Amino acid sequence: MARRSPLAFVLALLALLCAPAFLMPGKMGATVTEEKSQLLAAGGALMVASMPAPAYAGGMFDFGLTLPFVALSFLTMMFVLNALWYAPMTEEVDERNAKLLQTLSEATDMLAKADEMQVTYTADIKEAREKAAKELADARKATEEAIAKEAAAADAVREAEANKFRAKLDAEMKEKMANAESTIQERQKDFVKQSLAAVGL
Repeated sequence: MARRSPLAFVLALLALLCAPAFLMPGKMGATVTEEKSQLLAAGGALMVASMPAPAYAGGMFDFGLTLPFVALSFLTMMFVLNALWYAPMTEEVDERNAKLLQTLSEATDMLAKADEMQVTYTADIKEAREKAAKELADARKATEEAIAKEAAAADAVREAEANKFRAKLDAEMKEKMANAESTIQERQKDFVKQSLAAVGL
């Protein structure tokens, strides 16, 4: 939307105020007839008669020609200030408010996205921790089972070796006892003979 230039508005207003209708006529005496001059004089007298009488000093409504002049000055100043100052200032304020609202909206959207991401990441971290804890428990259980199997196998091997060694010792002892039985009987016989011989039998 194109903006009207405030300077052009002020220049147009000045051109209207300074138009020939508001200027005093130049040398028109030659063209004005006697009848017209009488009409002009009567019109001037009528205008002077219609003007308010001068107010007395200190009256409550002491306006005179001041009121229209002040009103015209006020309206002119209002239009000039509106064109030169308030309209651009209002546009700047509106642009600033629009930028602030946009920034606030973007920040709110980013905050909502950050909250969603935090919720998602928290859920992912919780799931990963639960998965890691489950895998750790499974690994611990598998390791304990493997250790228990190895310990049982080691106990079985040790027990088998102990039984084997015990059986070997028993066999060796029985063999030695069997070999020593004849020696013991011979020594017993010899001891009995020696004892009898000593007694004199």
